[in-house]
Amino acid sequence: MGRYHTGRAGREQRRAEELARYGTTLAQMLLNLLRPESDARMLHIGSPGAARLAEHLAYRLDSGELVVCVYTFDELEETRAALAGLGNVHVINELDDLDEDEPPFDLVSCIVPYHLGRDTGLQELEQGLARLAQGGTLYLAGDRQHEFERYVDHLRRLAHDVSEVAGQGQYRVVAARGRRARGSLQTR
Repeated sequence: MGRYHTGRAGREQRRAEELARYGTTLAQMLLNLLRPESDARMLHIGSPGAARLAEHLAYRLDSGELVVCVYTFDELEETRAALAGLGNVHVINELDDLDEDEPPFDLVSCIVPYHLGRDTGLQELEQGLARLAQGGTLYLAGDRQHEFERYVDHLRRLAHDVSEVAGQGQYRVVAARGRRARGSLQTR
């Protein structure tokens, strides 16, 4: 049995456990939904659960590519190590690391990074949507207990045909098929 911590250490331990459970559950929900073509270009934004998701998706992409964006240097190193040997997976630390001349992505998935604050989550969502191909689909996964509806409302302002595609208790996944005409994607 693990050691039980109290005070600040206990709060941090419980927060880490909650974040791991959040990432694992939502990564599995996304894996059940994502059916990329073998030559698809995919972008996954978000770290809890990113390594697990990427490991399973990489094998579905014969000639395709998967780019995974995580948030911290430690996550970058851990995710790269976990995915070493998968030649069609690239791990980056910021979406700005992507070349502007790269083709858009057929599929974008995002696990809401509630632990980084609402503004960061909304910015990541906007940047992911901006990288989506015209006929592409964005999947957004999150938790009702962490303001998921706020992210969905924001997505509805930016994209067409936003609908819930999966739910499990407090966890939800919505899909947006296509983005609205280019314009300002600033947070309102």
